[in-house]
Amino acid sequence: MKRTEFLDLLKERVLFLDGAYGTELFKRAKKRKAIEFLNVENPEVVRKLQDEYIKAGADILLTNTFSANRIKLRSLGCEELLEKINSLAVKVAKSVCSGDQLLFGDISSTGIFVEPFGEMEFDRAHEVFKEQAKILIENGVDGIIIETMSDLKELKAAILAVRDLTSNLPIIAHMTFEENGISVTGTSVEIFANLMNDLDVDVVGINCSLEPGQMLSVFSKLSSCCKKPLCVEPNAGNPILDKNGELSYKTTPEEFAVYMADFVELGANIVGGCCGTTPEHIKMMRDYIGIRKPVKRKIQTEQFLSSRTVLKPVEPFLVIGERINASGRKKLQEQIRNKDFSGVISLAQQQEKEGSSAIDVNLGIEKLLETDHFKRVVLELDKRSSLPVSFDVQTLEFLETCMKEYPGRALINSAFSRQDHLIERLKLLKRYGGMLIVLTMEKDIPVSAEERFAVFQKAVKIIEEFGIDPQRIYFDPLVLPIGAKNDYHTTIQTIRMIAREGFKTSIGLSNLSFGMPKREALNAAFLSLCVEAGLKAAILNSKEITTTNTLHGALMLRGEELTKEKNVTEDPLISAITSGRQDEVMRITKEYLKEHSPLHISQNILTKAMEEVGKLYSTGKIYLPHLILAADTVQPIFEYLNSLIDSAPAKLGKVLLATVQGDVHDIGKKIVATVLRSGGFEVHDIGKDVPAEKIFQEVQKLKPDIVGLSAMMTTTVGQVKLIADMLKSHGIRVMIIAGGASMNNQLAKSFDVHYAKNAHQALELCKKIMAEIGGDER
Repeated sequence: MKRTEFLDLLKERVLFLDGAYGTELFKRAKKRKAIEFLNVENPEVVRKLQDEYIKAGADILLTNTFSANRIKLRSLGCEELLEKINSLAVKVAKSVCSGDQLLFGDISSTGIFVEPFGEMEFDRAHEVFKEQAKILIENGVDGIIIETMSDLKELKAAILAVRDLTSNLPIIAHMTFEENGISVTGTSVEIFANLMNDLDVDVVGINCSLEPGQMLSVFSKLSSCCKKPLCVEPNAGNPILDKNGELSYKTTPEEFAVYMADFVELGANIVGGCCGTTPEHIKMMRDYIGIRKPVKRKIQTEQFLSSRTVLKPVEPFLVIGERINASGRKKLQEQIRNKDFSGVISLAQQQEKEGSSAIDVNLGIEKLLETDHFKRVVLELDKRSSLPVSFDVQTLEFLETCMKEYPGRALINSAFSRQDHLIERLKLLKRYGGMLIVLTMEKDIPVSAEERFAVFQKAVKIIEEFGIDPQRIYFDPLVLPIGAKNDYHTTIQTIRMIAREGFKTSIGLSNLSFGMPKREALNAAFLSLCVEAGLKAAILNSKEITTTNTLHGALMLRGEELTKEKNVTEDPLISAITSGRQDEVMRITKEYLKEHSPLHISQNILTKAMEEVGKLYSTGKIYLPHLILAADTVQPIFEYLNSLIDSAPAKLGKVLLATVQGDVHDIGKKIVATVLRSGGFEVHDIGKDVPAEKIFQEVQKLKPDIVGLSAMMTTTVGQVKLIADMLKSHGIRVMIIAGGASMNNQLAKSFDVHYAKNAHQALELCKKIMAEIGGDER
């Protein structure tokens, strides 16, 4: 189906998606490995389930290809079946579809983080998704759904991969969130929605992880800030173990139907089910909701810039820090040439503290650099800086690298108003999302305000004809040095003329005072005049206190105020750790060494600081990027302290970690490993998709105090009980902790193991266990 037809259909009525595949096929086929193999080994059981979903009233049927990408199939030892599994999935699903149903090819995560928090390059992720999507599209699906994504950057790679294959088929793009509306990688629903508003997708949604009641508030946020039609697929509650030892779900079809009607009232255009939902759930939902038009939503129209974890409104005024500019700064330019980005990161963090809302990045003389310089600086900023980025990059190839690698909604600085230059950057905006500064000049700088305004009008026409919302654009009225006898009134008049038309303006403030004495006073006075004329953004030196105070005052006179961000922590050691300032952590450590022993600092200061970092993570005050960065930052400091101690301090206990067989997700497990190591435990992570027998052998070999098991998928949660029973039957006394999206307290009790909801709980539980068993005594 063509995208236009699909979108017209969504305007007419709410559509019904099918339900769970993993939990249902696992139950029906009794398979211990990925259900996608059933497309080859037992297609009839897949066909029967899909036929039941059709009869239950599903308008959209998904292919049984959730984990059928090359990376996941390789981890299961069968990547050679990639084409067969995907093509047969389409064939089986088509056999039950009549002309009334749509068939969407199902694509999900590779299970591996994209750089900088994993080893997979963006281009490799793009290649993997493109390969799978190509098979699905060539076999005749009506559209593609990308679901259960926790990493915004990986989702972006998948979207671009599909769009590079087809401009005609619709795409549904989903992420999965915790109950607080934040993904495991720290991306909020609002950040997700604002990037999806830009990208070339047709429907945006949420699925998995949460039951309907938990997902309502998260979906409500999505509904208020996403401009695209919406889709939602909650789980049928948490899994529980019934009397027959089978997993079941607490949300009944009747309860599910009532909840799904609430999602429709919040503006959902497509409703369906994820883990635990059956054909009965879908039938009851369809019967209860019936045929009805979608609810018209009230959607916020504000513009935002974002990084992976921080969303910054551009209103009432966008402060863009100017100091990451290697032009004329030999030391910084040399650092960048040598791919040493410590100076860039330091400047980014300083400007964040000073109150900048975004940071402008100019790597200097671009002919001295290569594509990899730009890729690496984006990866470092993603890892170590929170603020959104403005890319002042002139070489188109380098600029595209930045936009591709950046996980958020960036600003491009800048484009000339002439058609060729402007169109090239509008293409990047359409493909990767974000905002753009457009100079009110085509080649030469217009002398008068009227001439600059005429150039602005030409640029607006080009932008509108290209299909980009002009509200995503800042127009630069051009600030020229007053030392060269340029009249600053021309800039102010241009700002006023553009503002009257309802468009935003931005200036490079420091250009005004170039070569002049008392630059800060001049900058501050001029900025005040520009704000009065209607200026909405400025690239400025946020270190200039007079300038920033004047800006606050000018905005207050306009009846507006900049919001001030609260510090996550006032502790300088924790702040240095979470921002990756290793030199500062070392400096603080050496100060402590003047009064304390290395052992005391290691056990009572640095370890406790990392425990606080774990608490900040578990309470949603910092996110996975900060947690990983913190662990990387303190590790060399611990090693330094250990080198000063005659013998390394004893670990609190030994923990063996594994993701159970049939489950290739190890993101959560890696987070737990990071927190436990930082908390003083010796951790042995033996990987993902680990058979019970292998875990048993490693327990015998390593003799851990605690075994930590991760089960992200509901189809694999039974492996936890299998392993626990195996260890007990062989007389091995070891404490077992289980976690993951599919685990819960009730299941843990029925398996006779401990349950940890998150990494911080796992650390506290491990400490409690070690206190109870007396260290090495078993």
